[in-house]
Amino acid sequence: MPIQVALLTVGDRFASGSVKDETGDNLNAACLKMGWEVASRQVVGDDEQALVNHLVQIADGGTIDVLFTVDGIGIQAKDRVPEAMYQVCEKWIPGFPELIRNKAYEKTPLVALTRGVAGIRGKTLIINMPSSPTAVKDSLEILRPVLRLAVDQVKGTPA
Repeated sequence: MPIQVALLTVGDRFASGSVKDETGDNLNAACLKMGWEVASRQVVGDDEQALVNHLVQIADGGTIDVLFTVDGIGIQAKDRVPEAMYQVCEKWIPGFPELIRNKAYEKTPLVALTRGVAGIRGKTLIINMPSSPTAVKDSLEILRPVLRLAVDQVKGTPA
């Protein structure tokens, strides 16, 4: 059964339509190319409580295996995705963002300024992805070898 994915792009600039969501487009295409099903794709502004509400609604819906957030993990005041995650996740997977930052550092040292995290709520993995179209594709390739096993373990499916 294909992994069921939800994509949530975060940022007022995307929510207003003033900036095209190229990173979300790239992530969507990469997920489909891997044979996963993108069951939901949404955009939410920078408001932390609205983000919390979206994360909870998607994760608690019971149909999504992996929820990827896009953008909102920098160090600017408006970047509140990690803070929202701290309110939502029940368990943490520090290895995912560690892998992403470690590998991405080879291309750009600026990755050291990201604060993305990964965690679990119920039976849904929630993973923060970077805002760059290239970086999000690279990040997905880094995580691909372990995502199926992670989904199966979270769902309690025998390996």
